[in-house]
Amino acid sequence: MAKAEAFQDLALTTPRRSQELWRWLYSEIRAAILDGRLKRGSRLPSERSLAKQYGLARGTVTAAFDQLRAEGYASSEIGSGTFVASGLPEDGMVARRVRRGPALPKSRAGLSARGRMMVDGVLLLPPSQSIGKAFRNYEPAIDLFPMNLWARIAGRVLRRAPRTLYAQGNAAGFEPLRRAIAEYLGAARGVKCDAGQVIVTSGAQQALDLTARLLLEPGDSAWVEDPCYPGSNFHLTRCRSQHCSDPRRPGGLESRGGAKGGGPGQACLHDAGKSVSFGRNAFARPSPGSLENSCKRRRLDRGR
Repeated sequence: MAKAEAFQDLALTTPRRSQELWRWLYSEIRAAILDGRLKRGSRLPSERSLAKQYGLARGTVTAAFDQLRAEGYASSEIGSGTFVASGLPEDGMVARRVRRGPALPKSRAGLSARGRMMVDGVLLLPPSQSIGKAFRNYEPAIDLFPMNLWARIAGRVLRRAPRTLYAQGNAAGFEPLRRAIAEYLGAARGVKCDAGQVIVTSGAQQALDLTARLLLEPGDSAWVEDPCYPGSNFHLTRCRSQHCSDPRRPGGLESRGGAKGGGPGQACLHDAGKSVSFGRNAFARPSPGSLENSCKRRRLDRGR
């Protein structure tokens, strides 16, 4: 049975000025197919007759038909013409109702006691929505970073880098970098060390976690400057160490509850076995400036 041609009396809207004619014709035919004005399986007129009927270039009609065929709204048969597809792309987009089975039991799985201790007190900082805002003590001046210079240097180094740079390296970090750090510490900080004593981490959190887990036993004391980096308290508490606050005052540190260099706070160091002392670096916030030499000496003496 021959398929019926049902396009002769189809009304099309007037195209907008800014609309391409082939896209207008494609949209009109597609809309007619979807709302049922053009039935599935009905024959579309030839490209030549359609171009003559609407005063269009034949290439315009060809482009519209090609798009309809590409998206599955029409199909062509050699010697018979172009027809509306019997199955439309939207057929597969209709959600079917799924019979719901019995509700699955809720899982009783949860964090272990150690896991709860690890996540308790985790400091989550908000993502940066803008760059260069003032009074962000957790973010450097990213807007002042020399991005272009950094990109040129990084590109030059990577182009000249040996293949071994991309392989499994030393667990302590890239050796040339560790040598450079050791040289800097010797020149700028007066610290005598070599590359074998330097470990490169991905950040302060990893460094604190590694140090606390390797050096502290449960019950050991940790002498922490106050105020200090909040993340340090988290790692020291997670290792079940005794946290001894070390309040900072102009010109030095005071032991908790006593004068400089003495008082109950200092007893915490000696009563609980070995101890570690944690302070900020030279440029950290929130307290600016550097410690006096006498205060640095007392801190070193405590660690001996």
